Amino acid sequence: MGKTPGIWETAESSVKKVSSFPFFSTGSGAIDGFLGGGFRAGRLTELFGKSNSGKSQLAMQTALIAAKNGTRSLYIDTEGSFRPERLEEMAKARRWEARDLLERIVYVRSDSSSEQIETVRRLGSRPATSDCRLVVVDTLTRNFSVELPGRSNLSSRQAALNVHLSEMSRDAYLNGRAYLLANRVTFGATRDVGIGGRTVGQLVHESLMMERDAGRMRIIRIPTGENVAVTMGAAGVD
Repeated sequence: MGKTPGIWETAESSVKKVSSFPFFSTGSGAIDGFLGGGFRAGRLTELFGKSNSGKSQLAMQTALIAAKNGTRSLYIDTEGSFRPERLEEMAKARRWEARDLLERIVYVRSDSSSEQIETVRRLGSRPATSDCRLVVVDTLTRNFSVELPGRSNLSSRQAALNVHLSEMSRDAYLNGRAYLLANRVTFGATRDVGIGGRTVGQLVHESLMMERDAGRMRIIRIPTGENVAVTMGAAGVD
């Protein structure tokens, strides 16, 4: 297989391309305002936090809103977090017809890093996914951590993640796709950090830490600490 050619274009054409990328609404006015309009196409956004912090909830809600607006999404599930019944519940709470919306969300279960990587690589060439403009990976690092565990495999694990993230970033830019990368946490020197550390942090465009307490979700922008808190109900995140 030959090498993938580089991206050749003028700075002016690049600016025009980026400015044309749409935002994908989260379905929450407060979160959309916090993000400057929602999740931007052409970018990789990491959503990290402890289990049950709302990562999957927000990702699924964003896919549902995209479907309502006529956009197809791809949901790559690496650990069984996808809940179609929750999507149906959110749609019905909004009095939307769920069937047509769920048809616009393509689900793929990836149980190995090779499957996960290949799903992204062939995204544009498969008829079922070529027109998907929102891509969720939930969770990003699970397969890599299982297959390459511990400090002895750190270099290999980070190198594999580097390649995967670089390919997603390239696809996001060339094809105007938004990537939402849900991720779990490990405890760093001063606070929880997303698994994958600097490798992930340097290759995503934005990292958002999520916390949940008593029916409320807080989203914190890293590293600035800016944050927004929202409530969670039957219809999803308000």
